[in-house]
This record gives sequence, structure tokens and C-alpha cells, in this order.
Amino acid sequence: MNILRPLLLAAACLTASAIFISAAHASPPMPPNLADLAAKLLPTVVSVASTAPVADNPNQPADPNDPNSAPNTGPDQGKATGTLKPNNAADPTSGSVLPPPKAEEALGSGFVIDPAGFILTNDHVIDGATSVTVTFQDGTILPASVVGVDKDGDLAVLKVDAGHKLPAVTFGDSTKLRVGDWVLAIGNPFGLAGSTSAGIVSALHRDISEGKYDDFIQTDATINRGNSGGPLFNAQGQVIGVNSAIYSPSGGSIGIGFAIPSAMVQPIAASLEANGFVQRGWLGVSTENVTPEIQKLLDLPGTDGALIAGVTANSPASGKLQPGDVLTSLNNAPITDTRSLLIRTAEIPAGQVAHAQFYRGGNLQSADLIIAVPPPQPAPGTITPAAAANITLTSIGVSIAANSSQDGAHILSVTANGPAAKAGIVAADVVEAVGATTVNSAADLKEALAKLTSAHQQTATLLIDGDDATGTDPGPRWVAVVAQ
Repeated sequence: MNILRPLLLAAACLTASAIFISAAHASPPMPPNLADLAAKLLPTVVSVASTAPVADNPNQPADPNDPNSAPNTGPDQGKATGTLKPNNAADPTSGSVLPPPKAEEALGSGFVIDPAGFILTNDHVIDGATSVTVTFQDGTILPASVVGVDKDGDLAVLKVDAGHKLPAVTFGDSTKLRVGDWVLAIGNPFGLAGSTSAGIVSALHRDISEGKYDDFIQTDATINRGNSGGPLFNAQGQVIGVNSAIYSPSGGSIGIGFAIPSAMVQPIAASLEANGFVQRGWLGVSTENVTPEIQKLLDLPGTDGALIAGVTANSPASGKLQPGDVLTSLNNAPITDTRSLLIRTAEIPAGQVAHAQFYRGGNLQSADLIIAVPPPQPAPGTITPAAAANITLTSIGVSIAANSSQDGAHILSVTANGPAAKAGIVAADVVEAVGATTVNSAADLKEALAKLTSAHQQTATLLIDGDDATGTDPGPRWVAVVAQ
């Protein structure tokens, strides 16, 4: 028996080793061989050089790490664009030394999105440029014209006349990316054209405070200054991002780079190429995030989603969504909060039908919305009724729509753990009366509460129309709110 046990243990170890070896042989190589892929993709990537005038600024400090680069203010979440400044030149007529020309050359990257000669890059690569040239892998240098820019999305489309069709990229679906997926970056770091680096997707949906549409892919593929505007490819050779920013305390790569996802890039690029400008989609709703209190009151499965606080008349959402709905999905893309709704809506071109899923009364429902162009904004300084500020009533912890609707005071938001929230009032409820006083507007509610305060009455009895704590609409109900 003493001999049998070691033999059984040895057999078990051999079996486990065989399984491990079999699994190892079945798994793909790590890292994958990217040589053939890089060779195929390199001709689609270009170097972009733009020349722009600059103003003298003797008070601006120089970058202590690189005297020939743009000033660096320290830890950098900014653009990955290389900058070269011209040296002083001698005046051939006088022999004296002239000041440097008032221009600088920004070096970035780009890639061909259409064989007809359309090239995509970052807006910050060519911003303010008086001339732009692109250099191809074979050394061909061509002047480029700017077809259109999207400053909010930091993208620009250029056009060159090569006299023949150019090799172009294909776009992939960035919504299918997973953390750990292999990616390949190609660009022009520090003027070193055709530089290729590989890595993985480090994180998704990063907000680095670069703009209102931040939804970056984070990667550890080496990205440096000059990579801006270059493509980030997946393992199938499809563009799934545009390399745009780095985090760099020293000015060099530390393995934290950011790319604009193709889900946003592709429709913007198509719009810029076709029209020279971008018209982002618009739903016509005002929203707020779902708090745990709202989740409980509306009987929601979680706090993901965007709570509809208001719907603009004659908008895509009019007649389809209503205050109190919680939007959870748009075109099969999950909506986790108000910011994700803004980004997902911006990715859908105007005129396209978007499938929306939302909770109403505790039940999941759906509707098809035709995305529209945002209405024109009033000129700066113009005062319109819609521009009036909302009214915040801190005594009961609510924000009320300032515009008079003559059917009550519409609650836009409720302070977490405030008096109104504790009484079961939620965003999108409507206050119709305070005691015996009818409320037709925010001003009426404010005045009625002020009268209670002057009479030293701390409890306000409000007639509320909207869903109750069970998520159903029983009609108007009386709620007692203890003001603070």
C-alpha cells in the first residue's frame, strides 16, 4: 500500500502535465507574429507635416527635457504631436543673424481612408497650419488640402492628388474590443516615419478630460510625440482607433497611450469626406444619472442608464420617450450614464434610425428614434426663455425647470438624501399644489414654500403627479416633505 500511493500520485501528475502541455500547444503564440501584417499595412500610413505661424513669447518657459520642442508643463495628458522649431538663419545681404522665422512645423501621422486620396489625421496635427504635406512610405511627398475638421472630436480629413489609387485601410468595430486584445500602432514618432509598435488594449472608455466626447481606448503599445493621427490596428489589420494622446511626465512613452475609438471615428471621417463638416446626432432629451435612491423608487435592476428629465417638443424623442423613462441602450450600445448617452448619440449620423431600449414603470420597452440635427443655438449674448436658469430649492432639495408650463412645477433633479428624496419624490415628478395653493410654475412653488417658511411651518404638503415608490403611476398623490 505504501508503494501504490506514490505511483498513483505520479500518474496523476503525469496526467495533469499532459493536459497542460496539450493546452499550451492549442493556444496561439504570445506575442503573435505581426511581420506580415505590418508589411501589408505600412503603405496605408503617412507622415503629416504642417507649418503654422507662431507668435514670439519670450515669457514662455522652454521644455527642460528638449530645448527644441514646444514647452512642456509637466505630466502630460496632451497631444502626441512632435514639434520642430527652425534655427536662426543668416541674412545673405548683410551677413547679420536674423531672428527665427515666425513659423513652426508640427510632425504627426495619418492614414489613407479612401483610395481617391483622402487621409485622416488629428485636428491638432494641422490646427492653424498654412501648409500641409504628407510623406508616403516610398518617400513620395505630396501637398495636402484640408477637406474638413471636427475640433470636438479632434479629427481632420486631408486630400492629396497622387495621380493613382492609393492603398487604404478598412475600419473595424471598436465596440467589440476587449481588454487584453492585441493591437498594432504605426506612425511617425519624432519624425521616424513608418515606426511600428505592438501591445494590448489596456482599458476602454477612458475619460482624460480632453473633450466632452472622451471615450478613449488605452493601450500600452508604444506611442510617442509624432504618433498623433496614426492608426491603431487590431490583429486582423482593421483600424479600431486613432492614436491621439499620451500620458508622459517626461515627454516619452511610458506605456500609456490613448486612441479615439473607430465607432466614433468612422462616421465623423465619412461626414468630413462627404460634406467637409460634421453634424452630430441629437435626441432632444435632458437627462440625469440614476442614483441608488432613484433605482429603488423606479424599481430598476441597477443604476445603469440615463433618467429622462425632459423631452423637447418636436424632437426625435418627442412622443417616444417621456420624463421618468430610463434609457439603457441605444443601437445595441449600453447606456450607463448621461455621458455615455451623449457619446453614443454623437456617434449616430443625423437621419439614421436608432433603436432605443428603456425602462418605464419597471418594465423594459423599446422604440425607434430618427436621429436629427441639433437645432440652431442662439447667438452669444442672446437671451431666450429657454436660456433661463433652473431654480434650485435647497430647503426641500430639488431643482425645478424655470420655464413656466402652466401645469405645475417640473422637477429636474432631486438631491440625494435630501428632504424630497426621503419623501419619495423623484426627477420628472410634477408639483401641482402646496396645501390648498395651486402650483402652475416654478415661481408658484418657490412663493408657496416661502410663505410656509415665513409662517414657521417646516412641513410642506405637496400634491405630486408621477410614479410612486412602486414604480407605477397612481395619479396625483399627497406627499409630506420636511424642509431643512
